[in-house]
Amino acid sequence: MLGNLSDIDLRMLRVFCAIVDAGGFTAAQASLNTSLSRLSVVVRDLEERLGCSLCRRGNSGFQLTEEGQELFDLAQLLFGDIERFRTQANRLGGMARESLQIGTVDSLISFERAPLPLAIRLFRQRLPEVRLNLHMLRPDELERAVLEERLHLAIGAFHHQLSGLNYQPLFEEEQNLYCSAGHPLFHRAEADLSLADICAAEYVGRGYLTENQRPHGLHFTQTVSAYAMEAIATLIFSGTYLGYLPTHYAAHWVERNQLRALLPERLAYRSAFHCITRQGQVPKAALAGFLDALDAAHRQLANKA
Repeated sequence: MLGNLSDIDLRMLRVFCAIVDAGGFTAAQASLNTSLSRLSVVVRDLEERLGCSLCRRGNSGFQLTEEGQELFDLAQLLFGDIERFRTQANRLGGMARESLQIGTVDSLISFERAPLPLAIRLFRQRLPEVRLNLHMLRPDELERAVLEERLHLAIGAFHHQLSGLNYQPLFEEEQNLYCSAGHPLFHRAEADLSLADICAAEYVGRGYLTENQRPHGLHFTQTVSAYAMEAIATLIFSGTYLGYLPTHYAAHWVERNQLRALLPERLAYRSAFHCITRQGQVPKAALAGFLDALDAAHRQLANKA
């Protein structure tokens, strides 16, 4: 039984809701960036606190118990009330302006087709009284923050689609596999490069992707992980690792002959970017206004392409 509702209780409830939204423990690993064992411990602790079983796992898949479904529905009401409280509290003491929490991934500023800067300008022209807060997070963190209503919307390349979120397509971004001038493969003639040579090199991957999501199914002998484009670029520039970077982000260094794309005709790929919002959230004028501005910016930039 829950006594006083603590921050720990709220965190456990958010994890439980994220598991339900994802459709199970395994699917929730990526969005919550944690292990199956840790998720199991959180749900077990929550069940012990409540004194009832919340879900079942087995050959038939993930299923909520009657108590689990009721708790999930109650938690949605609770988190909605918290958001409404936050909005009302911000109006006290002269803080009457509505705020909008926006999230994005890093390293998009050099991509001319990315609509966020123009969308912000259009939005500010239409609704200058709304306070904007911009957060830069990993794709899995963005999804979790939107599900937990800490962000109203987010833009990123998401490698799976979670239940509970709306995904609106925006644009595609080209990615290439790079090495730096200090790497042994940098001066190798392309005709002499093979996939075996490339996969024998050490590789820096994106820590929020599983191995089966690696581009072209490449399997490297040695890998390390990083969670931001600048971190990946730093490791590539060490001359030790290969890694994927957005083509627009790497272009400056390619022009200076500091980076080289390896077998681009074969190993390049395109990431699909989406704008995500939470399903079922109460629409606000600010959110609707920003989505309109984002759509207008996207169409304007697409017409220029």
